[in-house]
Amino acid sequence: MSWLLQATQPSAGVYVALGLSVLYVVLFVGLMYAFMVVNPVANVSIHNRNHPRIIVRRTLGVLTCSVVSLALTAVTLRAWQKRDSSTNTGTADTTGGAVDGGGKGWLQVGEQLGLAAHKAPGSLVVGLVLTAVLYTGPLVLDYMDGSFTWANVIRFAGDLRTLRIKQRDYVVGPVSEELVFRASIVPLWLAAGIPPHLCIWVSPILFGLAHLHQGYRLLAEGTHSVKQIIASTALQLAYTTVFGWFAVAIFIRTHSVVGPIAAHFFCNVQGLPDFGRVNEFQGSVRYAMWLVFGLGALGFALLFEPMTRPGVFV
Repeated sequence: MSWLLQATQPSAGVYVALGLSVLYVVLFVGLMYAFMVVNPVANVSIHNRNHPRIIVRRTLGVLTCSVVSLALTAVTLRAWQKRDSSTNTGTADTTGGAVDGGGKGWLQVGEQLGLAAHKAPGSLVVGLVLTAVLYTGPLVLDYMDGSFTWANVIRFAGDLRTLRIKQRDYVVGPVSEELVFRASIVPLWLAAGIPPHLCIWVSPILFGLAHLHQGYRLLAEGTHSVKQIIASTALQLAYTTVFGWFAVAIFIRTHSVVGPIAAHFFCNVQGLPDFGRVNEFQGSVRYAMWLVFGLGALGFALLFEPMTRPGVFV
């Protein structure tokens, strides 16, 4: 707990950051269900997540949470800025924010939230390239079995425009989750003086915990055994936490939420790597595929630091 003593903000700031982070998790899950309970769909269970009208209600819930979380974080960061400005000048801030560089405080807050437009292109490139390199093995498998074709890409784009399930999985999910669990939480932790490495390793646990309600949904459906539910929930907790490490690292290194959103989209499209598909091949081809998987992981490790180095893409 020595990191608490090293906080650049007063210790109260750390507790504010942690408290708001927990609140965001509660809001993310709670508002999702609240919209379904307040405005129920006749003869449709709230656990039927793939029903089009249920999707709309869940979408309204997570988007509301995104707006509320960003607003609360922005107001908190702005208050800390004004307090620090007053402390540095030795006078109370009665100018409405003019003491911190001509009223540019809110622009600085926007940059802290990862919303600065000039940071977006570089972050987008970093997020997509690093994720694609990491997924080299699965992408090669998709190409070899014929699923990675231009026809399928065009079909996917069409589905994305018309199918609410696709819109939820590949647009609403990545955008809302990154706005809440990266853009709203990480800047608070950093501003409170929590070291970046702890932001990377610890904050994604909240992202994982926000998905535990999926276990309750499976239990309510009554189609899975308790053992299956535990295994599925544990896997999702592990996967979301590991992805969170990557997403937070990109967010901190690129100073933008766009890269994490792009990486999240890519991972949702690809899903978990199916290593079992490698065993469908025989002999030298199988070994070659394992080599491709390994090279993808190695390429990711070698490229991460130079691609996120200041002055390269960000």
